[in-house]
Amino acid sequence: MPLPTQFSEWEHLQDLIRLDHNRAVLRYFKNTPDNDVSTTKSKLKHACVIKDDDTATMTQLRMWLFEVTVGRLQSVQTPIYGIPVTELQQERKFKPQIKLYFSEDYDEETQVNGIPLAEGEITFRLMNKASDTISRADAESLARSIKSTFTKPAFTWSKGWFKATYLDSERGYDLRLLVKSKAEAEQVVRQVIGIQNHSFDRDFFQFIEHDRTYPLNPGTHRVYGRTVKKPIIRRRVDVKFRYAQLLIWGQPNPINLVASGGSRLRSVIERV
Repeated sequence: MPLPTQFSEWEHLQDLIRLDHNRAVLRYFKNTPDNDVSTTKSKLKHACVIKDDDTATMTQLRMWLFEVTVGRLQSVQTPIYGIPVTELQQERKFKPQIKLYFSEDYDEETQVNGIPLAEGEITFRLMNKASDTISRADAESLARSIKSTFTKPAFTWSKGWFKATYLDSERGYDLRLLVKSKAEAEQVVRQVIGIQNHSFDRDFFQFIEHDRTYPLNPGTHRVYGRTVKKPIIRRRVDVKFRYAQLLIWGQPNPINLVASGGSRLRSVIERV
C-alpha cells in the first residue's frame, strides 16, 4: 500500500514517539497537575511533555530530561549482576539483604591524576525475615534505623590494608573489611550490627595484622598493547556513607532505603 499524499516522515515519527513518551511522563507524574509551573515538580513535568510543534532537537531534549536527568530510566532499569538475577533466584532462595554503599569525597588533584573514586560495600542478611514476610513497614523501620546510625553525621569508614572479619551466620553477618586499624574495624562492625540493635560478640571478630605494605604508586604495566597504571591495592582512604538498599528475592529492583545528598537514586524512603 503506497504512502498517503503529502506524507511527512517527521510528523509520523514524532507522533509515535510523543504518544509513548507522554504516556510514560503522565504515569511517572501521575499526582502532578497538567499545564502547571507553580512548583518544581510541575515545572519538570511540563518540560518533559513533548508538544506537537516541537522541533527534533526539542523532542530529544525533553526525552533526555525525563529519562536521564529526572531519572525515569534508572527507576525501571533492572540491575545487572555477575549472574543474571532470574537464574540466580531459580537456583536458591536467600534471605533479604541490606547493602550499604560508601565512596570517598571528590578530590580534584586525586581524580585528575587518573585515580578513580574509592568505593566500599557492606552487606548482610536479615535472618528473621523472608521474601514473603518482609513488608513495607519493615523497610521503613530499617530505613529510619540506618538514617539515624549512618547519617547523623555521615559515617566514615577508614579503609586500609589490614583485614578484619565478623562472622555470625545465625544473625546474617559475613563481614570482611579492609581497615586502617583494629579499633577502626571494631567501630565499623558495631555500626553495622547496630542497625538491628545486635550486640558485638568478640568471638565472631578477627583482626589480621601483617607487615606487608602497599605502594600508593604501584607503577605501570602493559594491557592490550597499551601502557596503563597498575591499580592501587588496598588504598588507605576514607569513604563516606552514601546510600542503603534492600534486596529481596523475587524482586529484581532493589528498594532504596536511605540516600544522602548528591545521590541519583529515586523513590527513596528516607532521604538526607
